[in-house]
Amino acid sequence: MRKLLFASCLFSFSIPAMASCDSLKAQIDTKLQAKGIPSYTLEVVPIAQAAPAPASGVAAATQAGETTGKVVGTCEGNTKQILYTRN
Repeated sequence: MRKLLFASCLFSFSIPAMASCDSLKAQIDTKLQAKGIPSYTLEVVPIAQAAPAPASGVAAATQAGETTGKVVGTCEGNTKQILYTRN
């Protein structure tokens, strides 16, 4: 019985990480609009393509091809990230 309860708890915590990128991007977009942020870009990129964030939390592009922005979400089983860039 304990194993079943433990497995169901693990499964319930992993569901948000497996969320569809489109639905998660739409949720984040709705929250940003509600906060009144006027101009921004949300971009879905593979985790390998995203630049590592420095201590400030905003990634700086140091090499060609790296994407800049702050990671605001992960989706599709932690294989993709949603990056926020303020315009």
